[in-house]
Order: sequence, then C-alpha cells, then structure tokens
Amino acid sequence: MDRASRMHIITVYSENQIGLLCSISGIFARRNIDIDSLTVFPSEFPGIYRFTFRLSVNEETAERLVRIIEKNVEVLKAFCFRSNEVWDSEHETVAAYLREHMNNNQ
Repeated sequence: MDRASRMHIITVYSENQIGLLCSISGIFARRNIDIDSLTVFPSEFPGIYRFTFRLSVNEETAERLVRIIEKNVEVLKAFCFRSNEVWDSEHETVAAYLREHMNNNQ
C-alpha cells in the first residue's frame, strides 16, 4: 500500500439483483484492487440491500470507483468514506433519493 492509500469504505444501496455482487467485484478485480472486507445485509429501507466494501486505496481511486459503480451497475446510490469519517449524511441522502424515486414511480 503506498503512502496515499488509506482504508476507504464504499457503500452501495440496491435492490436485490442476481449478479449484482459479481458485477461490482468485477470492477475491483479489473483494476487489481483487493477487497479487504465485504458485508451485505438488508438496509433499514424495505426491499433495499446495503453492500459495504472496505478497500485500501487512495481518495481519488475510491471516488472514481463510486462513479464507475453508479454508471455501470444498476444501483440506487453509492458512497465513499474514509474509514474514520462519520456516516450520518449517508442515511439522509439515501432516504431523500428513495422518497424522490418512489414518488416518480407512482
């Protein structure tokens, strides 16, 4: 790990879809990025799952990965945090997105 690399957490919210985890992990594999930790569980939002990846990468790489995931994989929202950052705004951002998304589908 080079000096600029730090532990980052990428969180992805999505509906449960076959092949989603394979698609996301393929993005990391094509870039030779090791996943240090992976957690998948239902989120606090009904029908939405939360995928949490811990990676040792620099800030620029982590932010680029989030953009690639949101562009190339069918997800609701992806976030990037340094492992020591507070995640409070994540919940509000996802809640606002889901309110807007649900209103547009009705």
